[in-house]
Amino acid sequence: MAAAMIGIPEPKLVEWPLRVALAAVFIYAGMMKALDPQQFAIDVQHYELTSWSFSIVIAIYLPWLEIFAGLALLVGRLYRGALALTGVMTLAFLGAIGSAWWRGLDITCGCFGAEVNRTNYPAHIGLNVAMLGAVAVLGWLEKRSRAPEATATPPE
Repeated sequence: MAAAMIGIPEPKLVEWPLRVALAAVFIYAGMMKALDPQQFAIDVQHYELTSWSFSIVIAIYLPWLEIFAGLALLVGRLYRGALALTGVMTLAFLGAIGSAWWRGLDITCGCFGAEVNRTNYPAHIGLNVAMLGAVAVLGWLEKRSRAPEATATPPE
């Protein structure tokens, strides 16, 4: 209540839209990849960071990990674990995309399943930075909600 009096929005007004948006991105991306794991394995291989065997493992498991992490964000079960997982995945995505851009690879990232156009590196990096920011804000709000009330009534 005190936060609203000084112009800071209530945490739930910030938390829910961020949770829904982040969960939607992960669920959608996971579903699109899960629809065509063979193409996703090829997209992973184009990054030239893993062996073909490991690219297949990524193509099989990563989509489901994204879907379950997104669902956990929405439902609230295993919420802190889902936040940590989405943060780690986003950092890995940033690293892979940044590495491909740095090396001048002309690839389709596979981020959202089969894509028609080549990767727009600045747009993908911007999206991942925004997702990482959402994870950071949600983590801060989660930590803040679990902290002892700082505005407890002082002793008289």
